[in-house]
Amino acid sequence: MSSDMHKDKGTTAGKVVFFMPRCNHDHVRAVHKQAYTLKSAGFDVTLAVKAAVIQEYLGMRVITVRSTPGTIFRPLLNLKKWFDLCRELDADVFILRNPDTTLLAFLLRATGRNVIYDTHEDFSKRPMIRDISPAFVKPLLAKLITLLEKLLARSMNAVLVTQAQQVEGLGARTVLQPNAPLLDGPIIDELAAIARRQKCDIPTIVYVGEITENRGLWPMLDLIERTNTSAPCVLRIAGWFESEQLQRAAESHPGWRHVDFVGKVSHAEALGCIRDSDIALALLAPVADYPTCSITKLFEYMQFGVPFVASDFAAWRLPKGCKAPGLYVDPNSPDAILASMARLLDDAELRKEMSVAGSEYVRNQFNWEHLAPKFIAIVTAAKNGEVLGLAT
Repeated sequence: MSSDMHKDKGTTAGKVVFFMPRCNHDHVRAVHKQAYTLKSAGFDVTLAVKAAVIQEYLGMRVITVRSTPGTIFRPLLNLKKWFDLCRELDADVFILRNPDTTLLAFLLRATGRNVIYDTHEDFSKRPMIRDISPAFVKPLLAKLITLLEKLLARSMNAVLVTQAQQVEGLGARTVLQPNAPLLDGPIIDELAAIARRQKCDIPTIVYVGEITENRGLWPMLDLIERTNTSAPCVLRIAGWFESEQLQRAAESHPGWRHVDFVGKVSHAEALGCIRDSDIALALLAPVADYPTCSITKLFEYMQFGVPFVASDFAAWRLPKGCKAPGLYVDPNSPDAILASMARLLDDAELRKEMSVAGSEYVRNQFNWEHLAPKFIAIVTAAKNGEVLGLAT
């Protein structure tokens, strides 16, 4: 982000509450991108999160959203206490995140509040891979959320989404705000203070993020095991397992002996793992909304010039005319994945070309700093009671 954008203006441009009962105070998209941008532009920002372990973060007030947990009826059960909290906070604009807040969004709009709804996943598909019991509830839940979000999109000041098909499905008040990486700000400052890892004698392959079967756990472990039969390398994983059972199963896989498991770390530390690696992986399965999602890790790989092997989803490829920053493969083809990794390991010149292509694309075309001015304009318009897509 430009230096001007990170200078507090000394005046209050308006009061904004980020109401996100499922998120922590350091959430990257909601806090480090959206909220910190508004705070730096002069807004008075409050973060209402699931567990306020601190009272202030980056100059923003942090409070706890008290919730009744553990049920699909959670939004209804919590509606009154959440609405009472919002009335107490009395913001110019409320920014609500994800389906838990749909009923609250309707109620706030019905009582004259300005509301922006932000969803970072396509919930018409995502419930199908969630751990929800009984299983027959999943498609019903997906349909219900889809209906609620379509109704929301007709009444909110604006709706922010990360996937192109959501704009078409939700209508004129919807804005595409994909998960572009940060070039500046507190996370990048923290990264700069993290010492680089000592260079290994063998190549380091990296994966960051949640570790699940659908996110490519077994293809990655199979790959590192097969690759090491001819080309020694290490797979560094910075993330967290979906369950202890899955972690135990992974640790019993033959490929695990080639893994440097860092575990769950801060976002800055995860970026450090990317920065200090040679090749990256993103072998997500073609399930739910993965093929259409705005995958943060892929753009962060590009940001630090790390070429990658990734699932061949059309939405993950760069626009026409851009050079390829990595190799795209069928995530269900172990041989194709192995061949692509071997190609990158064997061709230093190709790795260099892809490194430059990725880093230049992020630096010049796709980063949060390019998206931030439009976000500020949307929030400012909402503060003034304007509705996106309609004449005011």
